[in-house]
Amino acid sequence: MRSRRLGIVKNAYDDRLEDNEDPRQIRSELAPLYPMCPPGTCFNYQNVAYDLVHEAIEKATRETYDQAAHQYLFAPLGMTSASTTREGLFAAKSWARPHDGRRTLPVEEAYYRIPAAGGMNSSIIDLGIWMRAQMGGAPGVLNPELLFTLHVPRVLTPRKGLADYDLAQHNNAYGLGFRQSDYEGHHLIGHRGAVRGYRSMILFDPVEKVGVAMLWNSQSVKPTGMGLEILDQYYGRPARDWMQLGRP
Repeated sequence: MRSRRLGIVKNAYDDRLEDNEDPRQIRSELAPLYPMCPPGTCFNYQNVAYDLVHEAIEKATRETYDQAAHQYLFAPLGMTSASTTREGLFAAKSWARPHDGRRTLPVEEAYYRIPAAGGMNSSIIDLGIWMRAQMGGAPGVLNPELLFTLHVPRVLTPRKGLADYDLAQHNNAYGLGFRQSDYEGHHLIGHRGAVRGYRSMILFDPVEKVGVAMLWNSQSVKPTGMGLEILDQYYGRPARDWMQLGRP
């Protein structure tokens, strides 16, 4: 589940989620879907299915997912602005409205109903704290054995997208919620995500202990290329327009 290997079509029933159907009901109807491959053998990105982990956490801790996230992760790491609810976003003293490049968009409820897959709020400071912890900076919360379990590649994945910054990365794979790739002799770990009007990304080198964390309230994918632009500077590589700012 956590490595996206159910074997069913990617993003199964995300359209129904966005129509505000109950994720539990949607998950109960996944079994009859035609399998793309036997479970555990191929990668297909999921949201509704992946979020089953939030129900498991609530059952194991007897707390809401948001309470458990604060108790076991956010508070111990010092992530003071992070939350997993729409109300948590609205309660923040300052927050960026979602945008499509021309107008402000409403904050959609749908993805907060699957918090383990897409319903989380953060400041850039807190996202940086989270990335640093993934590089071993908080062993009292995320110990080396746990990080290995999270990051170790479990299934090969196709190259994500057709942008130059994707095509430059090789040996793409997925662990437990983290993507892996090789870039010019360096192994990179990270993930990126998007909901309507918002995008996010972390990309880091676990050996060099350097990475890039980004949040932006836009539909544009161009900022994604900044990750490699910054890493190129760190590695001493020639500058390249990975964000494709010179293209229409």
